[in-house]
Amino acid sequence: MIILMCTAVSLSAQTVYINSPAELLGAYSFEAAAFGADITTQIWTADAVFVDDGSANPNQGCNAAINAAELAGKIALIDRGGCEFGLKCLNAEQAGAIAAIVFNNAPGAGPIVMGAGVNGGAVTIPCVMLSYEDGQLIRAALAMGPVNISIGNLVFPNDLRLGASNIANAPLGIVPSAQVKAAGDFVFTPGATALNAGSNDASGITVNAVIEYAPFGGTNTEVYNETGSSAEALLSDSTSEFVVLPPFEPSFTSSGADEGVYTVTYSVTSDSTDDVSTDNQLSSSFTVSENLYSKASWNPATGDPRTTILRTISGGGNIEFVSVLNIPHGFGYRIDSVIFTMSISSQSAPNLANVPVEAYVYEWNDLNQDSSINNDEVAIVGIATYTFPEDATVTQATLRLPFLDFFTFEETGVVIPEDDKDYIIGVRYQGAAIVFFGFDDTYDYQQYLDLQTATGALTDRDYGYLGINAWNDLIPDFEAAFLFTGTTTATSTGVVMGQIPNSTEEVAGPEAFEVKMFPNPTSDILQVNLNIKQQTSFVEYLITDMTGKQIFSTRDTDVFETEQAAFNVSRLPAGQYNLSIRTAQGVRASSFVVKR
Repeated sequence: MIILMCTAVSLSAQTVYINSPAELLGAYSFEAAAFGADITTQIWTADAVFVDDGSANPNQGCNAAINAAELAGKIALIDRGGCEFGLKCLNAEQAGAIAAIVFNNAPGAGPIVMGAGVNGGAVTIPCVMLSYEDGQLIRAALAMGPVNISIGNLVFPNDLRLGASNIANAPLGIVPSAQVKAAGDFVFTPGATALNAGSNDASGITVNAVIEYAPFGGTNTEVYNETGSSAEALLSDSTSEFVVLPPFEPSFTSSGADEGVYTVTYSVTSDSTDDVSTDNQLSSSFTVSENLYSKASWNPATGDPRTTILRTISGGGNIEFVSVLNIPHGFGYRIDSVIFTMSISSQSAPNLANVPVEAYVYEWNDLNQDSSINNDEVAIVGIATYTFPEDATVTQATLRLPFLDFFTFEETGVVIPEDDKDYIIGVRYQGAAIVFFGFDDTYDYQQYLDLQTATGALTDRDYGYLGINAWNDLIPDFEAAFLFTGTTTATSTGVVMGQIPNSTEEVAGPEAFEVKMFPNPTSDILQVNLNIKQQTSFVEYLITDMTGKQIFSTRDTDVFETEQAAFNVSRLPAGQYNLSIRTAQGVRASSFVVKR
């Protein structure tokens, strides 16, 4: 049983509004922090000033401000990065600022809800985030003169809004193309609720959704355009009923769907002309990838699942975040590796040196067919472990770790034995430190979960994440899993799937030869040691990327009982690769990761 902890959400009007200069006049899309003053209670108005903490990145505000005289009575502007949000805003408040605006540092990611971290509980001023793009506009305007901003309970006569939690997202942010090759494999039902933040009632509420598809590197083509309406008049300070639109499925063939990005743009209108039109439209996207699965959305800059915020449990310590993936066409494939982002609080350590982390693949067999995870239905089938080296200096890192088969501990990934299998992917830290894992706050599952609940179709497969802080031996206590209050976004953990070669060639087992490959991950030299147990006249080594493209091959005909080989991979791009070793007895494939 998964427990969803809910809290009441105030629907009072909230606005970030630029009063001057005239070219920036208007309301801006924002997210209020999960700490600080309640911005629905009053209005804060002042000129805006960037913080300067005297460091190499002075606008990040991670140290005490050296321009307190300029900040006193003003709205502090702060760049994201370098430290926790709560610390940034506390430093601004202690310098005399009456409010704080943090600019996101990720283009295209919009604003996100800022977590409190260690210091957020001490912050009493209002704190909000704006997008990277809006931050750049304000930065440029400040070079020409003052920028005056209001934050808070500004109420306009007609003001409909859409927020990240008001729109339906697809059931997965990223899905491999080979998993979308039959009707019903990937069904997305668009829909949205509208918030009436105006003082007038609104009638004739209409929701429109447009979906555009673009192959990687290509241009957008409209593939869906549907509109629905709500018959009910929408009272001031309330939300509309959920307007459900016709379902959408990506086009596919027997080999899979076309790879690329699907951008979903929602618009909401009423019978009245809206006084603040900047928040009537909102976009999100889902991606059909080559081999990546994730609940989170795609980060086009890295090709990884998007990370916009890092989360842990209060006080830190043991934590595991998991996501459930149903794999409709699993036969002939394997789960090769895991991708996730993690960081450590400066309250625990100056960096990630010597910090251990683990990732697991759990097979879930829903024995009682209740679509809810029970502990006796789950078994570990894959594991990946990593400890940051003692000379590590980073406080945040994105890791790509190959999975070992949990039973053989060979680096061959987790072979999927049949179609329509459920797997649970978890990233785990156990220790006393405050360690955070990545989430994508731009991809909210609230409306999708509500729709699944309303139709009686909700299962544990539908959540964007589940939190675990108790285990039975190595198995998580899924029956005590939790969701953070008010958080229905996605963990940015992703897994890479690989196709098992269709070959009649014999697979060599440990009775033929034993393999040791290290270090893994590596940044320069990959060392391979072989213990030849059955006589062979040759040993062949073949390195390929995850698409099967050959990178390097060599053949050794002077074979000894113990063989050693070293491969310089320093010029390969970061990512996962396959190493196939062939002897007269057959072939064995293992995977390794190149990191930068």
